Amino acid sequence: MNAARLLQRARPCALRCHTQSMLQQVSRSLFISATDKPKIDPVQHRRETRRNDTARSRRSLAQDISPTPTKVVRVSNLPLGTTATDIRHSLGLTDHIKTEISAVHFEFDFNLRALHSCRVEFFNTSSASEFALHASKKLFAGRKLQAVFVSRKIVPNPTRDKYIGNSLGRVVFLYGYPQHVHKHQVWDYYRNYDLVDTTLPGVQQAPQIGETFLVRRGAFLLHFATEAEARRFVRDVYGSTYISKTEDSGQPKQEYTLKARILQ
Repeated sequence: MNAARLLQRARPCALRCHTQSMLQQVSRSLFISATDKPKIDPVQHRRETRRNDTARSRRSLAQDISPTPTKVVRVSNLPLGTTATDIRHSLGLTDHIKTEISAVHFEFDFNLRALHSCRVEFFNTSSASEFALHASKKLFAGRKLQAVFVSRKIVPNPTRDKYIGNSLGRVVFLYGYPQHVHKHQVWDYYRNYDLVDTTLPGVQQAPQIGETFLVRRGAFLLHFATEAEARRFVRDVYGSTYISKTEDSGQPKQEYTLKARILQ
């Protein structure tokens, strides 16, 4: 009987010791995994994020390729700065095909970076087929173009909807400024242009990562009243020079070349 009682008393003690030992092992393993976790390089992390966003954007764009002719042709591998006028008049198209183009929609990733591609919408399938045959593998500004039929004229893009909305052709992407320039300064610089505040602000900082709060410093989106005013602004500002006023701090003045393009 004494031996049985001793055995019963010993079991809870052994269980408690075993539990404590297991908890210590778990705590030790968590501490080691936390201390051994590699440090993340913020620059490398941003680069990886941008690459992943661009890859995701391109995958989503490729999902609606149509095996049969449609009224929409996606043209890719375009040089940066290509405009809708270039698509209509610089590809050697016949006058008949030019008149059959109803719209040209350029594509951007979730950070509003150009994807060097556009979707050309036609009034009928036969004109689209003729255009695709003409544009496929054509050399344009040293680039070999690719043309495929797609089912949608525009791919949904939440960033584009948020920062461009229904103001296609009236929003200008302005970049090249130093990081310390604020949007209020930009508004003051260009007060002689017809900037408007509607559902979109007249001047806002360009987005850095999709729908997050991050912004791209030194880059802005300007919302104009008309497409003609947006084109006038681009003609006046593209390639101009901004000189930073840092003489008071003892630093030499720096020159920055500005770039501007219309988001269509």
